[in-house]
Amino acid sequence: MTPGEEARPAELSGPVSADLPPDDEPIGGEDEHDVTELFQAIGGDARAGGSFVYAPHGNINAGSVHGGQRVHNQSERDGRRQREGRVREGPVPEAEVQAAAFGFAPPEWFDAALGTLDQGLLFLAGRPGSGRRTAALNLLRASCGEGAPLRALDSVTELDRWQPTDTSARGYLMDGLFPSRPLGPGVLGHVRSLLEKAKARMVIVLPDDASLLHRLEQDLHVNPTVCVPPPPVLVFGEYFEAVVPEQRERERLLSALNRTHELGDLLVPELVPAEVVELVTAVVAADGDPETLSDLHARLSHRVEREVPDLLKGASGDPDTLAFLLAACVYEGLDHRLVREEADRLLKLSEGRLTAVLSGADTQGGERAERPNPGFVFRRSLTELLHAVHAVRKEREIRTGGAYAHSVEAVVFVRHRQAEAVLRHVWCEYGQLSELLVEWLRDVDRSSDLTRPVGEFMGKAARWGGGRRALRHIQALAESRRTTSRLIAATALGIAAEDPVLVAEVRYRLQQWSGAVSPRLRTTVAYACGAEFGLARPDLALRLLHALLVGVRSRHGEEARGDDDKILLAVRVAVLSLFQAGNEAKVFGRLLDWLGAEQCDTEQVLSLLGQLLQTPRWFLRELAANYPQSGLVVDVIRRALNTESSFDATCTALLRWAEWGSWDETPFRAVENLFAALARFMCFGEFRLFVEMEEKGAKGWAGLETARASLDRWRAGERRETA
Repeated sequence: MTPGEEARPAELSGPVSADLPPDDEPIGGEDEHDVTELFQAIGGDARAGGSFVYAPHGNINAGSVHGGQRVHNQSERDGRRQREGRVREGPVPEAEVQAAAFGFAPPEWFDAALGTLDQGLLFLAGRPGSGRRTAALNLLRASCGEGAPLRALDSVTELDRWQPTDTSARGYLMDGLFPSRPLGPGVLGHVRSLLEKAKARMVIVLPDDASLLHRLEQDLHVNPTVCVPPPPVLVFGEYFEAVVPEQRERERLLSALNRTHELGDLLVPELVPAEVVELVTAVVAADGDPETLSDLHARLSHRVEREVPDLLKGASGDPDTLAFLLAACVYEGLDHRLVREEADRLLKLSEGRLTAVLSGADTQGGERAERPNPGFVFRRSLTELLHAVHAVRKEREIRTGGAYAHSVEAVVFVRHRQAEAVLRHVWCEYGQLSELLVEWLRDVDRSSDLTRPVGEFMGKAARWGGGRRALRHIQALAESRRTTSRLIAATALGIAAEDPVLVAEVRYRLQQWSGAVSPRLRTTVAYACGAEFGLARPDLALRLLHALLVGVRSRHGEEARGDDDKILLAVRVAVLSLFQAGNEAKVFGRLLDWLGAEQCDTEQVLSLLGQLLQTPRWFLRELAANYPQSGLVVDVIRRALNTESSFDATCTALLRWAEWGSWDETPFRAVENLFAALARFMCFGEFRLFVEMEEKGAKGWAGLETARASLDRWRAGERRETA
């Protein structure tokens, strides 16, 4: 940590306190989940930023590095987690804008589209993979100015009621138009007038849907810009130069490629920008080694879709191969032992459904008619299975995620995105197999390594299927008695909501479930609010969590109390997840609103505050700088200290801050300011805190002298408010 950085002491050991209630009774062999498991299951550990060492002014390397002059420090699955940071409502992170600008090759239509956008509004249509969002961000960046604040809008945003709420925003990116609410001339004029008044620009990204584009042209006299990607050669050159600025180094890397492949043969016209980036990444990763590039053509993903039927055809007569193929598709990137175990479980569960018929002989040796074979147990070696499904086992590596380090030999496909292509094909083409997949995956082990990819698959499956029953399999998970299944449902809802049509149904379901009688549905709502769905929509997530808290308060009875404990635990995990994801001020403001409205149980809300105080970076910053919010922070901490149920957690957190203040300036100033404010009017809670500080504090602790002086005045009979 450099001297200018702030302390992050609470994130180092996990986001939990030990005294939280259990989530669920053991059911079907599943033990109770603790808060750490729940937080990890909804992706909280991924957002916490990895390992942390609290050592002010120290030079710490907390992770392994590899590479030459290019140093990396990330996991194999970081690419999947990129999606978790995508904003659907709210500010577009500057990091995403910069990533879109990195190595961007402007297509031929870019300047014309920029001229249209300068008038306020642009419709940009294109097929998936064409780089629509990247182009849209670069158009906004060019039109609004580099560094200008940008905001993202969900496809279900009602533009007839929309108002720019952030006066600093200069650009808006809207992901699609909701089909059931077509855009009319009046609404279009309203939006244009709002943008003109705000001196802002908006890009509406549309699918390459001929009927939708025709309707816009006929009804609104709008000519959407079609996002035609630039030639692959141009994309390759721009991105390659951005990644490797030195020409001599580029020539060295390309010389290794030229020994095995012609670049022109690889850059076929049908490549989309994402696939060209994949090619550049492969060339750079090879670092000039021709052997590494020898099978490059086979590893690229642009032909994988058309080869899926042949791949399945080759495996369909062999249930071992097919089961392993499906398991590897769902769990690509995980240890080969986990993939093999899940394939075995699927095969056993199939009861012959993975093979059509078996021929055999009866006990007398005569021929017998073909029959199903539910007990088939023949196994093939891992090497044969990997070869059959076009996958490989990577070299052994050490991973440090979780409580301890472990070795992994990951199963990965030779072709990029082969897993998703196979799953999408079988889900859409084979109805009975899709039912088998759901039955197999809903009973997955509670490990977060397994539940995350299952949730991702279930969410994608909802988008592939569509129709009025798209979320049926997710609702079944949400109603499950297993906490693991509900965590999978929470992840799946976030993935499904990326579809501009399904997002409205996901919202509707969660709003209905938040007031449902079933505690299982309500805990699923809380988990979804803390997972991808809620992180992209923090305002909606907090409204749903508030509804859950209000519902808890209105219930009575012993059984209801037991259910409420599980709901409150899920709410606590979700609030913590939202808080740590960068919504500190918003979450704190809502807690104050809930306390003021008195619709929720005060002790429950204050217990949420006690949980948040254990991740103190935002609180310390506010108190140290005496920002406008600092007075509100002092008031709510005072209230928590004077409430019996929240005193212990609050006092423990404040004593920890005081200890950190002995070696870092930010917590020192924060605690000094806080204790000075608390000492101005001492009630029972402040008195207890200062007594604890006097007994446990050591020389150099922040606030120690203030606490001692206040106790001396109290004992001397000076109990009035001090100046």
